[in-house]
Amino acid sequence: MVRAGYVLFAMSTIGLHIYTVAVAYSLAGPGLAKYGVALAAFWFFPISEAVVAYYTWSESGSRVNYYTVWILLWLLLALVVVLLAKLQRRLKKP
Repeated sequence: MVRAGYVLFAMSTIGLHIYTVAVAYSLAGPGLAKYGVALAAFWFFPISEAVVAYYTWSESGSRVNYYTVWILLWLLLALVVVLLAKLQRRLKKP
């Protein structure tokens, strides 16, 4: 059961990363800059998520926007997976 949670978390991480690349592409300026930004976001994923969050905050004027909602949901999923894994381990103890 715990393995399924970890697989779900890994799949959601990949999905969030792909979404980050798409958002970075859409936030970049015109021309070849879009491709460079998307490639950089693909290779440097932890940094790119922070940078994309900052620029979406700047663009929208709100700290809670379309991108940060996905980040918060992803963090909530991570918390749920960890808590369920701990609960399962606790219930298995004799």
